[in-house]
Order: sequence, then C-alpha cells, then structure tokens
Amino acid sequence: MNRSYIKKLQLLLSQIPKGKITTYKEIGRAMKTKGYRYIGQLLNKNPEPDEYPCYKVVCSNGSLGGYSGGIKDKVQRLRNDGIVIKNGKVFNLESVLFKFTSQSE
Repeated sequence: MNRSYIKKLQLLLSQIPKGKITTYKEIGRAMKTKGYRYIGQLLNKNPEPDEYPCYKVVCSNGSLGGYSGGIKDKVQRLRNDGIVIKNGKVFNLESVLFKFTSQSE
C-alpha cells in the first residue's frame, strides 16, 4: 500500500466534522481517483476509527456500506454523531453531506 495515499485518506477523514458524513465517491473526488472500492478496502483496515472516523463514510445513495466493527456499531457511532438512520440509509443525506473543498484536499 502507498503510505502517502493512506496519509491523504487519513487527513480527509480527520476533516469530517461531527454531525456530518461523506461518501466513498466524495473521497475519491478529493483524492482524484475513481478507485472507490480500493478506498473502501483501506477504510476497512483502519486501526484507529476514533481518530480517523471511517464510519462516517457511506455510499452515494445514503446506504451505509460496510464497517470493520460491524454495521450495528457503525449505526451507533453515526447516531452518536447526530446522524439519523432510517431503513438502512442516512436520512436527509444532502443536509449532512460533507464535501471536501480544494483547501482540504
């Protein structure tokens, strides 16, 4: 694995504010790649979800995707952050979606 790629991913994760989520696609855009599955694989190996909140990354349609700690833990963490989950999806996705700006890339 490319360490600089992982460091950039960690930097992006650390910028997601409480009460916000982002998508695999949004991270891919910020990293200038369409390797969304690769991003997901790296997130699945994240040893520090409290420092680098990979649980805040969901699919573009609002579905939760995966999480190494299990989906129940992901839902609980998101709810603790104030994110509403209904029927396995982030409710009102656009209002809680964090988009990276060129300054955060």
